[in-house]
Amino acid sequence: MTTAHPAPQPEDTADLAALLRNHAGERAVLRALPSALPWVHHLSPAEREEFTGELLNVPCGAGQLETHGDLHRIITEWRATARVLATPELTAQLIRLLPDEDHGEVTCPLP
Repeated sequence: MTTAHPAPQPEDTADLAALLRNHAGERAVLRALPSALPWVHHLSPAEREEFTGELLNVPCGAGQLETHGDLHRIITEWRATARVLATPELTAQLIRLLPDEDHGEVTCPLP
């Protein structure tokens, strides 16, 4: 008996990453991203390339650890970035100049 959707094996993930980690593979992922993740339209072309680079560098390590937590984290972080960029009010708040004030030394938070 098998599951309806068997989990990818670590070596499969590493093989896929190796296949995609070339110029043609990276371009294919860049072209497919808007269909797979429509929110990438809010990212600049340079940001999309950076996102793609991060995606393609994760699977090998994730496969070795048998976890896709890093992949999930990268997608979640970039989706949050796209959400901010899609909201002009948030973007304006984040890019505004801060007052030239010194608020003193920043201490390390307690563990």
